Amino acid sequence: MASQEPERPQPPSAGPSNEPLTVEEQVAAEKTRALQEPGPSWRTWFLQSALRWYYFLGVLILDVQVAVFWLEVHIAVGIVVSLVVLLYLEFLLYRYLWYRPRLDAPQYGRFHPTWYRPTEYGRWTPEAELVRAGVRIYRTEEGPSPKEFL
Repeated sequence: MASQEPERPQPPSAGPSNEPLTVEEQVAAEKTRALQEPGPSWRTWFLQSALRWYYFLGVLILDVQVAVFWLEVHIAVGIVVSLVVLLYLEFLLYRYLWYRPRLDAPQYGRFHPTWYRPTEYGRWTPEAELVRAGVRIYRTEEGPSPKEFL
C-alpha cells in the first residue's frame, strides 16, 4: 500500500524548470533580496548591537585597572569599595543606554526613576526610536490576559 506524501516545496536553489541555480544566479538572487530589505542603518546597528560588546570590553578593562591599582597599594578594602561603586555606575549606564522594557506588561501610571531603573527605556533601543516617532510602546487595550489560557 503506497501512502500519498504531500508535495514538498522546492528549495530556493531550484529554478523554475527544476534545474539547480548556478552560484552566480544564487548570488544575484541573494543581492536582490538584500536590496529589497536592507535592514537597519549602520548607525542603528552600531548603537543597538555592536557598541554593547565594546562597552563590556571597556568595563572589563576599567575594572581590572582599578583592581590592579588597589593591589599595588595593598589595600583590599579599596578594591571592594571601588569595584562595588564602579559596577553600580556601569550597571546604571548600561540600563540608561540599552534597557528594554517588557512591552506586554501593563503600564501603571507615570514612570518614576528608581535606583536600579534610571530610565523607562534605553536611549539606544528600538523602543526609544518608536517613542521618538510618537508611537506608544505599551499595550493600551484591556482584555483577557494570555496567562489565563495556559
